Amino acid sequence: MPLDSSWLSRGDSATMFGQADWNWLRGQNIPTLQVMSQLRDNQDKLAQNNKPGQGGLFERIQQQAQAEAPRWEKVHGVDKWQYGTWGGTGFGAADIEAATEQGASPYQLRQLYDRAGQLGIRRDTPAAQAIAANAPTSEWDYGAHGGWGFGMADVDAMGDNLEQLRGAATWARQNSLNIGAGVTEHIARLDADARDQRHLDHLTELDNAQAARDAEAASLTATFRADTLAQQREAAAVQQRLQEEMATQAARVRGSSPTGVGGAAAIKGSRLSIKSGGRKGTKRFARPTQYMNTLGTTSGGSTSTGKSPLNL
Repeated sequence: MPLDSSWLSRGDSATMFGQADWNWLRGQNIPTLQVMSQLRDNQDKLAQNNKPGQGGLFERIQQQAQAEAPRWEKVHGVDKWQYGTWGGTGFGAADIEAATEQGASPYQLRQLYDRAGQLGIRRDTPAAQAIAANAPTSEWDYGAHGGWGFGMADVDAMGDNLEQLRGAATWARQNSLNIGAGVTEHIARLDADARDQRHLDHLTELDNAQAARDAEAASLTATFRADTLAQQREAAAVQQRLQEEMATQAARVRGSSPTGVGGAAAIKGSRLSIKSGGRKGTKRFARPTQYMNTLGTTSGGSTSTGKSPLNL
């Protein structure tokens, strides 16, 4: 953009920009950055000793622009950075050096690189490309929602994912990013809710465990009672069978004797009816041959009277 003719009318030359023109522009409150940008695009209006890199008027104006430039701070350091103030046009080594000296983190240098791309500012310098290749990267794009830090716009985009929010907030602090108003409080509320839920879950777990123990105890008690009852019934059945068998045996014993006395007693009584033999005090059976001899002495069948000596 050509310089306005009024910018060239305060010094000795109406075609060249000099110290007098600069003094007049400062009195008009023309932004120094604007003056510097205009002179960079119209270097033919500067004497050789006043051109960029010669240590003359242009360097003095640039130094003034740098003094007036917003200082780096976490909240607006990236979006208020004045590209071209610190070096040539675009984003280059002078910007990187100045931002680093003012407190920008390596990740914020990457954000300056990204913002230059968004604004269409040149960033193809070797220093800028080194930032693109080596500066830290984050899983969360902090410049995609709201500002360049971590604010409520980021929180709203994440939702109530507490672990993701914690991780993003921690990463932001570690890389000198601004944590917006309300973010810390929001995470604290979610954390408190999570603790309450964990406590409720723990109590529920304890209740469930106690209920399981009670159910197991009840089952064991019921099994014990059932087993005890079965054992009692079996014992009663065994006792009943024994009593029935004893009654049957007693009835059998009574039925074997007319007198109702047992068999052993009857046999003993029959032995008492055996006749005594010839020997005194000796009980024995009579020998059958004795009777046969008696019969033999009367063989012939009769006595003198014609009768048998044995009257059958």
